[in-house]
Amino acid sequence: MLSEKDNALKEVNSRLEKEKFIPENIRDDTKMKALTNFTIKEFFCIYRFLQIEDDLSVDTKRRSIDRYFMFLVKLRTGISNEFLSVLFGISDSTVSRDFNLVTDVLHDKLKLQDVFPTKDEKPASPMEQQMTFSRYKNANTLKGMIGITPNGAISFISELYSGSISDKGHFIRWID
Repeated sequence: MLSEKDNALKEVNSRLEKEKFIPENIRDDTKMKALTNFTIKEFFCIYRFLQIEDDLSVDTKRRSIDRYFMFLVKLRTGISNEFLSVLFGISDSTVSRDFNLVTDVLHDKLKLQDVFPTKDEKPASPMEQQMTFSRYKNANTLKGMIGITPNGAISFISELYSGSISDKGHFIRWID
């Protein structure tokens, strides 16, 4: 009799585990993309690449990957904390706290470094001199950005722009 109850309890737990709203239970790329804007493979690859598991493991109750998944679902769908609390079976305040935690961790991991200007030889053409002149540096400069991943690898190198462009302008040109 006890064995039957144990088996029934294991079966119920197994069914509940399969019904949890966790990334491992999303088996369809279309659904994962609708929730996070990533395919299943992209979701797990990016999670591993970011190396944020330890940073998001502030307690033992919630897995770091579930916090990251919830963060992406909120960003992608814009649904309320109240709705997320129902989906994930946690309180509104936990949704808010987890969202802020993931935001802080990703900011530290992915923050944009300062756009650096380099001094350039003074161009012969007055028009080119005017385009590359930086009043702030009082010299002819070029600006570029280099993206560096959390493990130190270079992920991109932008084109060089004239020194007269603002850092914000350079960044906006890069994302366009």
